[in-house]
Amino acid sequence: MTTATITSSFIEWLQELVKKQDRARLAALRRGMLLEPSQFYELFSLVPPRFLEGATTKELQIRLMVAILFASHQGSFPAEENAGRRRNLGASLRLLALKKAGGNLEPDKELPEALKRRLDALLAARSEDLFHHLRQVIRLLKSEEIPVDWEQLLLDLRHWDREDRRVQWNWSRSFYVGERAERDESDNDGDGFTSDEHSQEG
Repeated sequence: MTTATITSSFIEWLQELVKKQDRARLAALRRGMLLEPSQFYELFSLVPPRFLEGATTKELQIRLMVAILFASHQGSFPAEENAGRRRNLGASLRLLALKKAGGNLEPDKELPEALKRRLDALLAARSEDLFHHLRQVIRLLKSEEIPVDWEQLLLDLRHWDREDRRVQWNWSRSFYVGERAERDESDNDGDGFTSDEHSQEG
């Protein structure tokens, strides 16, 4: 099974928990907010075996991290909005800035300093510290009911440690530039990560 297939299936499984109102399982996943990534094995019993088999420890930590964050927020972009257009976490933070600005961000208007500091801390985080920063950001987005593209988040976290820091560049551009950056990424086949990847899992 390809990485793209397992990613889509995993996010669909999480979203199905919300549709079926599986509150017990979602609550159990939310308790993972108190864990460190090295302790995520405590959540194995909550996840179907097909999402655990054949994956490296790092990959399992990323999947479970996204599951925990999803359970704590649960807000997703409508499927029709995601068709052919992915949004990274920088785009969600820009939507938050837009909401705080009353729905209108003028091109030359400064973005909120608190959000800029939050994003800067996130982008500077090492992979071992990432969960701490993501918890704070996801709580902030949830508080204002800003949706997250969970599939894109999972794809991006796999590439957090790339030497070219492509993910960090893309998140920053989406936050500071907005839709113009997203259009640029979609026009450049090599400039982002999407579910079109065909590498094998693990």
